[in-house]
Amino acid sequence: MDCQGLVARLVMDFVLLTTAVEVAGRWRELAERLVKVSRQQMDAYEAPHRDKNGVVDSEAMWKPAYDFLVTWAAQIGDSYRDVIQELHMGLDKMKSPITKRWKHLTGTLILVNCLDILRSSAFSPAAQDDYAI
Repeated sequence: MDCQGLVARLVMDFVLLTTAVEVAGRWRELAERLVKVSRQQMDAYEAPHRDKNGVVDSEAMWKPAYDFLVTWAAQIGDSYRDVIQELHMGLDKMKSPITKRWKHLTGTLILVNCLDILRSSAFSPAAQDDYAI
């Protein structure tokens, strides 16, 4: 993995974690917007995080959200741009979308699109004497 790949991976992991924390209790709605997920599958994401009374604490609800998002992202493939773009569209489809007040994801999309431009410019096979100093 090169430097750009490392940065892209870190950005994507950061996006998945912060999205999980941001949506927390509404993660089931997001899951429905992203992919067809059965109630049993959603319950399975929450099962490891239930306490002895069978309840997921509201402050721990980000954990099943994160588990779902990591699994979902792996199914999208290796394209971090596709994952972040699909996530952004899914968040926009939610009732009262968090993307209206949470601009970080839009900024991240701009960043990851710039990473490819940076890679192509920084590691261009063009001759070094083509540039004015």
